[in-house]
Amino acid sequence: MACIFCDIVAKTAPASIVYEDAQYLAFMDLFPMRPGHTLIIPKLHAGFVSELTPELRSGVFELGNRIVEAQYRAGLPVQGHNLMINDGPAANQHVPHVHLHVIPRSGGDLHKAAFSFAARFTNHFGQEARRRELDAMAKRISVAMG
Repeated sequence: MACIFCDIVAKTAPASIVYEDAQYLAFMDLFPMRPGHTLIIPKLHAGFVSELTPELRSGVFELGNRIVEAQYRAGLPVQGHNLMINDGPAANQHVPHVHLHVIPRSGGDLHKAAFSFAARFTNHFGQEARRRELDAMAKRISVAMG
């Protein structure tokens, strides 16, 4: 079965790239729970966190911290973050490739985040975000990374 994240790494599928180096790729979530929702993946395919080397595991979170800092500098309406990994299908992982969600949060957005979360998994209300909006957000965060 093909992995969409591996396709993004191979540049055969589109993504709004925030950051890329030899080991990691960060890009905008196609169905963001909040504006600025970014995914971080190791380029090496792994379905579970336990399949990554300790260096890759820690690198994912170090990059997550850099994205958090950049989201603040980029002026997103953020007062905190959710950083989470759904590790395996039983944990509601929809793409079988390790990925860290970096979700900016602001005070009073719980109802919006909860609605986005429910819509994301039921796909009843989820609409694909327009690519140009995702590209603009990716550039905004990328520039703030320096």
